[in-house]
Amino acid sequence: MSDFLSKLKGIFIVQTPTDGQPSEAMPAKTDVAATTPKVEVAMPTGKVSDKFYEILFGAMEANNQSGFDYLEYKKSLQTLAKMPMDEATRYSSAYAAAQAMGVSSQALKDSAQFYLNVLKTEDSKFQESVNSQRQKQIGSKEKAITDLDATIKAKGEQIAKLTQEIAAHQEDMGKMKAEISEAVVKIETTLSDFHATYSDLIGQIGQDVENMKKYLK
Repeated sequence: MSDFLSKLKGIFIVQTPTDGQPSEAMPAKTDVAATTPKVEVAMPTGKVSDKFYEILFGAMEANNQSGFDYLEYKKSLQTLAKMPMDEATRYSSAYAAAQAMGVSSQALKDSAQFYLNVLKTEDSKFQESVNSQRQKQIGSKEKAITDLDATIKAKGEQIAKLTQEIAAHQEDMGKMKAEISEAVVKIETTLSDFHATYSDLIGQIGQDVENMKKYLK
């Protein structure tokens, strides 16, 4: 991780006793389970992930605006948080540093919105990647299960010598269901962790925007 990225991460993450615990901000999606009722998988609950924080911070770093922008303002807020002052004073004091650099409150708000848009783009890209993995790892196996199920029903009407074939197909179905269960848990856990991290970061930036609207006139 670059020095800038390490500092950027420290600006947003606030360690609390609940860090790393499941987040309720964004429920796990259950699209796969809905389309495959025969394969029952408990959907994981997303939690804030350092791995996805680094991915999102990396996107912000890659799009870092020149000069004193929202990221520098956020760093000032983080520093002032260690001092005995109320929220309004903290935001105003950090803004004083921005003004000294010739930065207006509107510029800070626009900068924060810029980074929100960067993160939203990352969310869309990640969702596309997950959908691709769903199709690759799950879709073909779902079709195979459907085909095998039809084969089993057809062979069930045939003579006894086909019994062994039916058993073999059933075993294949079981293996494929186990593979789907594992793939679903892995993919949905990854997606849930990303969205929990994304939601947490979006919430922080959104709150900053609201506070800037409230305190920076």
